[in-house]
Amino acid sequence: MKNKLLMFFILTYCINLKAQENKTTFGLQYKPIIPAAYFNSSEITKDSNGYKFNLNPKYSNSFGMILRQKINNTFSIESGINYIQRNYQLKIINNVINIEAETFFGIRTYEVPLQFLIYVRASKHWHLNVAFGISHNVLTSDIKSYAKENTYFFQNTYRKNGGYRALLANVGMEYRTNKKGYYYIGTSLHRPWREIARSYPEYNDGEHIFNNESNFFLEVIGSFITIDLRYFFAE
Repeated sequence: MKNKLLMFFILTYCINLKAQENKTTFGLQYKPIIPAAYFNSSEITKDSNGYKFNLNPKYSNSFGMILRQKINNTFSIESGINYIQRNYQLKIINNVINIEAETFFGIRTYEVPLQFLIYVRASKHWHLNVAFGISHNVLTSDIKSYAKENTYFFQNTYRKNGGYRALLANVGMEYRTNKKGYYYIGTSLHRPWREIARSYPEYNDGEHIFNNESNFFLEVIGSFITIDLRYFFAE
């Protein structure tokens, strides 16, 4: 199904390429990332053998470049490349043996999106849009981090091999000028089909040992909502 959807976008692009006004627009974007409980991207809590773990998304962001290919006054195709930095706090609590510590780590990803856009002109300069598509995402590396105040607590996060694909959806509005370019604000959903990584917390102070065989893990879901701020250069 995912491959068929990708082929649909590619074929749509190729079929309409000759009929379109030959116009490609280049833009830049910055997207603060908002954790959202509705899409399983908020805090994750899990317990095991008296240990409690909280994996909490922190302030994150994404930025990159966009290439927009116009098909006609209503439809466009967008692609580009984005750098995504997702930051997390992983906390351990065990009230029986009086342990409380936290470690911070970041997941870095390169995203290549492909979206189909539909525009509606609301006034002379304002255009409303909706968009949907898919993206291919590659995590740059596995991650290991230690708690600053208690180095007996640490975690290993292992990425998904070969990257992952995600559903994209977007809604927004754009202010267009011929001389100063296009100014855009909107919101987007990035939703992978499955977890993008697994985080394995461990604790070992010589007396108390947890998860040294790496049987316990927390799934990093990877879904998020963004506020989209874009600028497209004048033609």
